[in-house]
Amino acid sequence: MAELDELKERISYLKNFLTITIGVLVVTIGGLINFYVSAKIGIVFWLGVMLVVVLVFAALRVMAQIENHLKRLGEL
Repeated sequence: MAELDELKERISYLKNFLTITIGVLVVTIGGLINFYVSAKIGIVFWLGVMLVVVLVFAALRVMAQIENHLKRLGEL
C-alpha cells in the first residue's frame, strides 16, 4: 500500500511540475512573438528561443516519467 501511495504522490508532483513548465513555456513564446513583431531580434530573443527548446525537452522528459509511473501504478 505504501508503494501505491508513493507512486500517486510522485505522479501528482510531476503533474504540477509539468503544469508550471507549460505555463512558463507559453509565457516565453508570447514574449518571443512580441520581440519578433516589434523587430527586436537580439541576444534576448535568441536566449528565449534556447529556453523554449530546453523547456520543450524538459516537458517531454516529465511526460515520459509520468507515463512510466502510470505503468508501474497499473501493475500494482
